[in-house]
Amino acid sequence: QLTGHVIGRGRVASPPAGITCGTDCVQADAAGTKVTLRATARPGSVFVRWTGDCRGRNRTCTVTLDQARDVTARFRAR
Repeated sequence: QLTGHVIGRGRVASPPAGITCGTDCVQADAAGTKVTLRATARPGSVFVRWTGDCRGRNRTCTVTLDQARDVTARFRAR
């Protein structure tokens, strides 16, 4: 299971897997599934970083659902 959170003005999506987080989301997929997440800032905001099971400042992150995963995308105003 993947739990996603968005702090600030942005969204997290995983095309084509169908995950879209405006604020919070939960996605259950088969164990072992790899999911690539992309953080997209809304107008007037910028992506800052990932925390949780995703780390760093790259706008994309890949997690393997071999256990429960929790990710947070952080955005701030320009």
